[in-house]
Amino acid sequence: MAQEIELKLTISEQSIDDFLALELLSAYSAETAFLENTYFDTPARQLTQVGSALRIRKTPQGYLQTLKTRGLNSGGLHQRDEWEYGITSNTLEMALFPEQGLPVGLQAEQLEPLFSTNFTRTSWQITYNLSKIELVLDLGQVACQAGSDAISELELELKDGQLSDLFALALEISARVAVMPSDISKAERGHRICNGFTDNHVELPDIVPQQSMESAFCALFGYEMERLQRSWQVFWSSQQWRHLQEFVVTLGNMHTEIEWFQGMMPKTQIDYAHDQLKWISATVTPILSWWPACFALSQDAEDEPKSVAISLQQSKAKKALKALRLLQNNPELGSRILCLTAWLHGQQWRVGQLAEQVRFGEQPVTDGLDYSFDKALNELRTDCFSGSTSNALSQSPAVHRLLMLCQYFDRLYGKELGDLRAPLQALEDNLSRLSAIDVVTQLKGWLNDLPFEQQASIHSWTRSQTVLLRDIKQLANKLISGREALGESPI
Repeated sequence: MAQEIELKLTISEQSIDDFLALELLSAYSAETAFLENTYFDTPARQLTQVGSALRIRKTPQGYLQTLKTRGLNSGGLHQRDEWEYGITSNTLEMALFPEQGLPVGLQAEQLEPLFSTNFTRTSWQITYNLSKIELVLDLGQVACQAGSDAISELELELKDGQLSDLFALALEISARVAVMPSDISKAERGHRICNGFTDNHVELPDIVPQQSMESAFCALFGYEMERLQRSWQVFWSSQQWRHLQEFVVTLGNMHTEIEWFQGMMPKTQIDYAHDQLKWISATVTPILSWWPACFALSQDAEDEPKSVAISLQQSKAKKALKALRLLQNNPELGSRILCLTAWLHGQQWRVGQLAEQVRFGEQPVTDGLDYSFDKALNELRTDCFSGSTSNALSQSPAVHRLLMLCQYFDRLYGKELGDLRAPLQALEDNLSRLSAIDVVTQLKGWLNDLPFEQQASIHSWTRSQTVLLRDIKQLANKLISGREALGESPI
């Protein structure tokens, strides 16, 4: 058994020539091979359920069978156990694998081919500082009966040496080539196509009471990094715009988490991470400024004619999609996200720590987050919900931050915090609808271009603003009583 440590980057088709022209490749010879891979599982998907992948690879030298476990995937960095054996044909020899590497109760005789990944691999054996790194470019497709998807990615595998060198090489590439860290393996892409998956679910880490602040931060920030990259990649494969909204929300979550754990970080490291996040937000958010209205029309106004939502999507999405494609080919986006990956997994956030910051990181998470809870509660101005639309919407960030705390830590703090979660979620949902109505009412040019019947339909929908404000006020009153109960409990 070996542990595989690799960094996976997607590369746009337009950027492949830029990559091949990199000066750092000129000192190394390239090897090229066509690889045919078949992935297997049982009808009950026993391997998929535990996050394992089993394949046979046909290479110019013969056949290899490989079993990979779920391991850890975050920020494009993959760390997992792997067993690989040469075999004589394209028939599985399951007896070669150790029992501990396979799911309990696996019915080997039920294994069947699910999908294939066939691609041309060009590889370079790079010496970077004192580390040995295999750099590969894979171009091809993943395919099954349900469909196919293009493969265009780089993999940097650390064969020997330091993780910091792996990130340094990736950052050198990303400075000149449009790449994006990816947590979605070829195997997962095959499963997604076979099963028609277009979701972006990432399992929330289970934070326990005695877990240190440092450990909790690494788990939660890694969770957000994975959500961020998956949102971007799944959007391009599914063309479902909701994933871009998740991308923007996740950026805000990452800002908030840095604030929660700032007591253990040097200011220079906090500023560095915020600078990356601010650039990404400032670049992406204007492209999607119309999105809340589009989302609400397509998801929440079910009684309205479908053509209303479609008209808004089509009139705004074409312009946004053009801007997104330009951004996809801008090296700075992927480089900034890769900087955050290296900052987290390379533990750059520790550089320059003072003794008191180290102690803050070592304390239990339930002690270290007290200040964050108090701050989040005090920032929520419930009196604003009795005023105008703009006043109510001004509280959206405070509502979201408090809801994050409830979602991530309600198991640590008991029933009082859990009781806040439902009204907070309802409040955030209503504020989202209110924001959508507010945006639509300002799109006068678009409204005037619609047929009269559709204009009437939209105006009818926007008149629900008054009802929404009433509901928001009622929810705010529930929050006041819940906040008072929370203030009386020991947190």
